[in-house]
Amino acid sequence: MDREPVSGVKGRHCRGRYGLKVEARHGTKILYITGTVRIAGSSVRVRRSTGLNIDTPGAWDAAEALRIKAEAELLDQAVYGRPAPVLFAEVAGHYIKDIDPGPADLRNLQELVSAFGQRLVAEVSRRDIEDYYRCRFVNARPQTRRRHENTLHALLAFSVRKGYLPTLPYWERTKVKRSKGSGLVKRYLPGEGELLVECAAPHLQPLFATLLVTGARVGQTVHLRKEHFVLVPGRGRIHFPKTKNGNAYTRPLHDYAVNILAHWVAKRRDSHPEMFLTHKGTPFKRRVGRGGIIQHSFRRARDRCIERLRAMGLHDRARAIAQATPHWFRHNFANTLRQDHRLDARAIAEAGMWESVSLVNDVYIADVPAHVESAMKSMQFGRSAGKLQRTKAAGS
Repeated sequence: MDREPVSGVKGRHCRGRYGLKVEARHGTKILYITGTVRIAGSSVRVRRSTGLNIDTPGAWDAAEALRIKAEAELLDQAVYGRPAPVLFAEVAGHYIKDIDPGPADLRNLQELVSAFGQRLVAEVSRRDIEDYYRCRFVNARPQTRRRHENTLHALLAFSVRKGYLPTLPYWERTKVKRSKGSGLVKRYLPGEGELLVECAAPHLQPLFATLLVTGARVGQTVHLRKEHFVLVPGRGRIHFPKTKNGNAYTRPLHDYAVNILAHWVAKRRDSHPEMFLTHKGTPFKRRVGRGGIIQHSFRRARDRCIERLRAMGLHDRARAIAQATPHWFRHNFANTLRQDHRLDARAIAEAGMWESVSLVNDVYIADVPAHVESAMKSMQFGRSAGKLQRTKAAGS
C-alpha cells in the first residue's frame, strides 16, 4: 500500500482509513499510530509514537507491523482482560513520576530496573523475584531485605492499579518482627559523649561533636558543606538539605559543637567546600546504599574511650560503651531528650528528624511512660514489720 493523504487533513500522510492507522504528522518526521478502535461496545483512543523516522528505509512497513500488534493487544485487553505488555523499566518510570518516592526507594528501584528493566512486567514471576532476592541479599539483615521488598511490592501494586498487571504476584516475603526496646539503654551518661569525641582522631572530632549534639544520621551529616553551618556562639545553626526521608531540616547547633567546628575551620588550609574530611584531607566518598562510612575510625575512638573509663575505675560503663556503634549518637539524642528533658515522642521525632513517631517510641526511647511511672511510684512499699504488727492488731 502506498502512502495516501488523509482527505480533509492538511499535512498528514497515512496508511489505513479505519481503526488504527500509521501517519506522519505535520512538522515531524516520526511515524505515529493513531485512531479509535471500537471493541465490545466501547471506544479506545490511541496515539503513540513508533519512534521510526519517515526517511528510514522500511519505516512504513515496520510501523505497520507495530500497528497490527497494537490492535491485537487492545483486543486481548478488552475481550480476555489481559493487560497490554509493558516493560518493567517503563512501569518504574511511571511510578517515579506519579508517586515521587523517597531517596531510599529510588535506590531500590534503580537496582530493580537493572535486574528486570528490559523484561515485561507481566513476565516477572515468583521464581524470578525469589531468585533475585536470594542472590542479592545473601548476608543482609532481614530488615534490609524487607525494605527492598516493600519497594517492589509498591511498584507491582501500582502496576495492578494502572492495568499493567491483572493481579499482584505472590512471593515469599521476608518476615520481620520488630521487638520493642533493646537489651541495653543506648545512651552516653553525662561526660561520656564528650570523652568519646576527645578520644577520636582530630579530623573526626568535629563530626563526632556534630552527631552528638544533633542526633543526625551519619550519612546525612558527613557530606555537609561549610555553607550549611552558622558557627556563631549562641546562634549556631546546621542545615540538612537532604535527609533519608527526602526532607530538608534546619536545627540549632549547640555551642559545644560550634566551638569545635570553628576551631577546625580556622586551622584548615585546604580549599574543599566540605566541612568534614578524611584522614587524608579529602572529602568522604559517597557510598550509595551502603553504610559503615566511619565504622573503623569509630571503633578506634571507642577503644581509647574504654581504656580511659577503666583507668577511672568505671568498669561497668566501659562494658556498656564497648557495645556502642556510630548510630548510638542517634539513640543517645532521643534518650537524653526523653530522660533529662521529659519530651514526648512526637517532640523528639521533630527534633531528631524522624518521620515516624511510633518508630521513636518502639526503637529509640528507653524509658517508662509517664502514667506507668506515676502508678508504680505510688505503690505502697517499704513498710516496716512493726507497722505490719500494729495494722494486724488494729484489724483484730
